[in-house]
Parts: sequence; C-alpha cells; structure tokens
Amino acid sequence: MKKTLYIFMALFFALSIQSCKKDKVESEQRLLVDRDYIEVGSRADTYQLDILANAAVTVSSDKDWIKLDSTVYPKGKNKIRFSVSKNSEEERSATLLLRLNDNLSQEILILQESGKVPVFYVTPAGKGDGSSWTSATDLDQALEKATTGSTLFLAEGTYVPTRTIRNGDVNEESDKTIEIAKNVSLIGGYAANAKPGDQPNPALYKTIFQGKLSSGKSVFHTVTVTASADPENQVRLENISIKGGNATDRSAGTTIDNIKFSRGQGGGMLIGMARVLLKNVDVVDNKATADKGTAGFAAGIYAFAGAQLRLENCRINNNSNSGNNGGGLWIADGSLIAYDSQFNHNSAKGTAGGVHAYPNADITLYNCEVIGNSNTSYGAGVYLREKSKGIFVNCLLAENSSTSANGGGGLMLYDNSQADVISTTITKNAVVGPGGGVYRRSNVNNLTLINSIVSGNTQAGSSTDVDAYSDNIAVVPRIQHSVAAQAVYAADGSIVPKVSFEPASMLNPDYLPIGAENPSMSYGLSPAGLLELAKKYTPALDDSRMQQDINNNPRSSSWMGAKVK
Repeated sequence: MKKTLYIFMALFFALSIQSCKKDKVESEQRLLVDRDYIEVGSRADTYQLDILANAAVTVSSDKDWIKLDSTVYPKGKNKIRFSVSKNSEEERSATLLLRLNDNLSQEILILQESGKVPVFYVTPAGKGDGSSWTSATDLDQALEKATTGSTLFLAEGTYVPTRTIRNGDVNEESDKTIEIAKNVSLIGGYAANAKPGDQPNPALYKTIFQGKLSSGKSVFHTVTVTASADPENQVRLENISIKGGNATDRSAGTTIDNIKFSRGQGGGMLIGMARVLLKNVDVVDNKATADKGTAGFAAGIYAFAGAQLRLENCRINNNSNSGNNGGGLWIADGSLIAYDSQFNHNSAKGTAGGVHAYPNADITLYNCEVIGNSNTSYGAGVYLREKSKGIFVNCLLAENSSTSANGGGGLMLYDNSQADVISTTITKNAVVGPGGGVYRRSNVNNLTLINSIVSGNTQAGSSTDVDAYSDNIAVVPRIQHSVAAQAVYAADGSIVPKVSFEPASMLNPDYLPIGAENPSMSYGLSPAGLLELAKKYTPALDDSRMQQDINNNPRSSSWMGAKVK
C-alpha cells in the first residue's frame, strides 16, 4: 500500500531531528519508499521513485531491461532514477531491491505493459474478448487490456461508469468514473450490429458516456483521464457524448502518480497531465455543485497539471455550476488549442461562465463560438487570469452576461494576463459593471485587437466596450484595423477621423457586417497582411485559418470581424 505524504514528511522530520542529536545513540535504521510498484509504458523511457533513509541504500535490479542511474544512494531523501528499454512482446515484470543491511530491504515491483498493440471492439453489454464485433467486450475490460496505442471501437449505446477511480473510495458510489489510464483511442459512432469494415456514423449512432447512475446519484467525473504525459502518444476520444457528471466536494479526492485528482473539479471530464485530443465530442449537461463538501469548479471540463488539450469540432455546452467558478471549460497550468468548437450556454455562480484560463494557462481558439454564457462575477465569456495567455482567431464572443458589477462580458483579463484578438467579433455581451466587450484589471494586462470588431455591448453607463480598471488605464492596448465601440482604428493605431461604426445598423442578427458605408468592410487588414501577421507569432499561427472566416469562407478583402458572409 502506498504511504501517505503526511507519513513521509513526518518521518523525514523525525530523521532530521535525530541527525542533530549527536549526543544520543543513533536510532535503528529505517527505509521509506513512496510506492510499492510502478507501472511503466512499453516504450523506452525514464522513471523515478522517492526514498527516505537514515543510512546508505544500495539498489539492484533482477532484469537487464532496467538500467539504474546509480546503485548507491547516501542517507537522507533521494530520487532513484532508472530507465527501461522498449518492450515489443507481452507484459513483463522486474524487481528493484533496495537494501540498507542484511536485515532491512524492500522490493519494488516494476510492471511494463505489452508492446503489442491490440484493437478492441466494444458494446455496452459485451461479453466476448473484444477481438471482433461478433465477440465484442465491455468498456471496462477493453480499457484494462488495452496498451499504449490501442484503439477501442465503440458501438452506439450508453456507457455508465462501474469502476472506482484508482485509489478512490469503493464505498463512495460517486467515485466511479470511466478512467482512461493509458494513451489509447476511443472512437464511437458505430452501429449496434456493426460488421467488419463499417465506418462510424455518429449522427445516426450515438455513443454516450453517462455519469448519472441507476441509483439516481451522479459520479464526480463522468470521464477521468489519468494517463501519463507522453510526447509520442496521446489519449483520443472521438464521436462521443459525455454528460451527467457532478463535480462536488472539492476538498476531497485521490492521488494518482503523485497528482491530486479532486472530486470537485470537472463534472464531465477531469484531465490531469496527459495529452488529449477530443474530436467531435460533446461535453454537455454536466454540473458542478455544493451538494457535498466544498463547492466544485468547472462543470464541463477541468484540465490541469500540464495537461495539453486539443479540441476539433467539439461542443462544450449547457454545463452549469450552481455553487462556484467555472461553467464550461477550465485550463489550469496547461494548454488548450481548439478548432471549430463551441463553448455555449454554460453558467457559473461565480467567475468564468464559458472558458477559464487560470493560472499560467495558454489557450488558442480558431473559428470558435463563446455564446450565451452567464455568471455572477468576472469574465462571463472568457476569463484569463494570473499569467494566462489567449489568442483568438475568427471567433465570436456574443450574448454572454453577468449580473455582477465586477465587469468583463465577452473577455476579461486579470492579473498579468495577455490576449491577442484577431479577426474576431465581440458583441451583444451585457454586464452590470464595466467593459461589456473587453475588460482588464489587476497588475499589467496586455490587449491586442487586430482586424476585429468590439462593439454593441452593454455595460455600466460610464464605461465602454473596451475598458480597464484604474490600475490598467496606463497600459495602452494595441488596436489596429479594428472597431472599438464606435471608433475605427487605422493601421498605425490612430482613430480614423469622421468615421464611426454603428453596431445596430452595421451588424445583422447573425453578426455579419452589412451596409454600403460600413467601415468594418473597408478598414480591415488585407488577407496578405493577415498572413504576414501569422508569421510574427511563435509558433506561427495557422495561416490557412488566417485567410478564412469562422465558417471557413475565404477572406478576399479588408473585412474585419469573424464573418465575411
């Protein structure tokens, strides 16, 4: 059984005290290791474990596919590092022997997964070995038998969590989850009676991961991704709907591979560490509440601890947080890149109704919608906080609302954050406080608007569509080839004299610029200029997207905003 961090630290403290008492007889020799076994992937890689001892430790392995960095470690706290060679065969095991003396030693089991990459066919009630559609297995068995790189093909139907998360409480029904602990692909949308060679049709054959249990309770997370970060592999989910989770009891959770997975973060999905691709995935109708313990964060998705998330044609919609911050998606100490996706009609009783980047998060949205989200504090649409960065290309941030006087309707920057808004429309957001379009507050927040329209938003009477708190007034935003409120900005950042933008008559109900005298259709950046702009970023922005609008229509003139037709 794994020792807790508290025991580990207590012993370390005790050993430290003992080392200072030189007039005392040295205590008996002790050895503490942070785990009894380690599961490793099939590829060649390096790993480590923490030990604590009050005497020198020798280390050896019984298998030659394990190479130790060192075989002797001094007393105190150390990290034992070792590498494993690539495994192309069946699962194999080895043992590390840690020895202080002839009477005190400890064995650590190393399990390396098979290098063979099986494919599995899955149905909700499958009883076979998963080798074919006629011998389909269930999801639990497939996830258990899969190895890095495996693909699981899922037939239509509803899949409900049945297994407790690793190291979770088996007596807590809500600790059940669909845990993805390996870098594998899950592809849904196949017919219940699928045959060899059939292709998925997700519009017709719905594959649903449902967090609402037959007992009436909801799991804390419908899906939990605990796979390790792997530069060569990733977790992939395609053609799947994820719903019914309820993130609550945020102060409790479980620790997996030294990462704390909180019960109260991510009702639909909780993603730690891993690289994850979601393609044509719906994360909808999940909750975060104060039903149990500390109120939860992020009803839809919470990705943290260096997680790298990529969305393609996804919908993070209609998730609600009735007790705290984060409605749709939250990136914490990680990154997000999203294409052609929606973050719509989510809500939070607190900050960040739609998308939250906090802290130290990097998000890039191409051709995305952030529409109709609501909250009761900062950042109804998108909220960037604490050294977070956002890039928005061909995006529509509209109809987001907040009942708070704190401000920030479409986009909010707080505490040393940065946003670059390119060919984007931010309109019809409504807040009681300042900055219905964009608002900046706390320390230095840098805003760039290029080829964009930020106009037609509703805010406090003394404010405007692009505004800043007094501590950010001196931080001048860079605005070029754009509309801010009624002002039209030229290439050099100056306001074009005697030209104004009237959102009521110059944007139609679908947010498309209209009218013969509309400056947003003539003062924008040219397609060639957009290509040059893309090259100035590191890494460069997607130049194909820069030449298109939100609906992938080509940009052929100097036209601002998300839509050109």
